[in-house]
Amino acid sequence: MPTTRINDKTVKAKTGRSWHEWFDILENASADKLSHQEIVSFLSRRHDLNHWWSQMVANVYEQHARIHEHYERAEGHEISVSKTFQIDVKTIYDAWSTDEKRHCWLQESPLKITASTRNKSIRAQWANGQSRLSVDFYSKGENRSQVAVQHMNLPSLKAAEDMQTFWKEKLNTLEETVRKNKKGEAIGQEPARSD
Repeated sequence: MPTTRINDKTVKAKTGRSWHEWFDILENASADKLSHQEIVSFLSRRHDLNHWWSQMVANVYEQHARIHEHYERAEGHEISVSKTFQIDVKTIYDAWSTDEKRHCWLQESPLKITASTRNKSIRAQWANGQSRLSVDFYSKGENRSQVAVQHMNLPSLKAAEDMQTFWKEKLNTLEETVRKNKKGEAIGQEPARSD
C-alpha cells in the first residue's frame, strides 16, 4: 500500500532535507540496488535519521523510484494503456482510421498517422512529432477485441502521467461512441433517416 507523502516543508523541518534532496542522496548511493532494510540502515547510520524517519524516507524513495522506472526510457518517458472491448476488431480499428472517425471520440487531436496495417496496427506522430504513438489491435473472437496504446517520447513524468489518464478516458469514450451506434452506422456518418 502506498505511503502517504508528508509535505516538503514538514520533511525538511524534521530531517533537514526536502524529498528531492533525499532522492538525490539515495540515487547517488545507488539505493535502487539495495533492499528496503539496507536503505533504512544507510539513512540511520550515515544521516542520523531515527528509525521512523528512516522508514518513511525509504518508503517514499522506493515509490518514487518505481514510478520513474515504470515510465522512464532512454528516449523519454512512455506509457501504455490497453482496453478490451465487447466489439469486433474491425469496428474498433475503423474508429481510429480517419480524422473524421477519430473526431467522434478523440475530438481535436494532434494525431497524424504515419503507417498502418488494417485491423492490426497504427503508428502515428503526436503534437507535430514531439511524441509517438504505437496502437495495436487484437481480435479476441467474433465480437471481442483489445486495443493497446503505447505513447512514447513524452518529455516528463508529469506528461506521462497526464497521457496515461488521457488515454484511459479516451478508450472509454471510444467504447461509448461505438456502442451509441445502435443501428450499425459507420462512426462519423449521420444515421440513416426513415421517411
